[in-house]
Amino acid sequence: MPLKLLYSVILTAFLGVHPFHVSVTDIEHNPDTQSLQISQRIFIDDLEQGLKKHYNMEYVDTYNPTDAAKLDSLIGEYLKSKVFILLEGKQVEFTFLGSEVESDARWCYYEVEGVSAIKEAEVTNVTLMEVFEDQQNIIHFKSGKKQRSYKLDRDTKHYTFNFTK
Repeated sequence: MPLKLLYSVILTAFLGVHPFHVSVTDIEHNPDTQSLQISQRIFIDDLEQGLKKHYNMEYVDTYNPTDAAKLDSLIGEYLKSKVFILLEGKQVEFTFLGSEVESDARWCYYEVEGVSAIKEAEVTNVTLMEVFEDQQNIIHFKSGKKQRSYKLDRDTKHYTFNFTK
């Protein structure tokens, strides 16, 4: 029995497959620049599947693209269709800044400008939920000295963060 488990672990590591589907999004309010600075970590192979499905493509290289600007354009438009932020009940648009690879994931960076203060923010993040039934998107939101976290999934696609309490 332990030998089968060892083979399973080795095969999983060799194929680069991971047993769960999760992204992590860090949102931080920067009062000096009056902006929300956002970074989202997505597994490279999961992102590839999401882009292929979203754009109906047969192939996309999210690890070592031949045209990094084109890949960032695809990622930016994809995320704009999957991530939504309401501040004080009003939807705000973000600017996609770019992405970079770190190990088995791609960090995606975006920003919302013109945010002087935050009392309440609703975040919807359905990234990759159309691809993986078990997809979870963890949100860490920091404003001032207060940090809140929440896990979004197919049953809970948005959450309201309150920073007045």
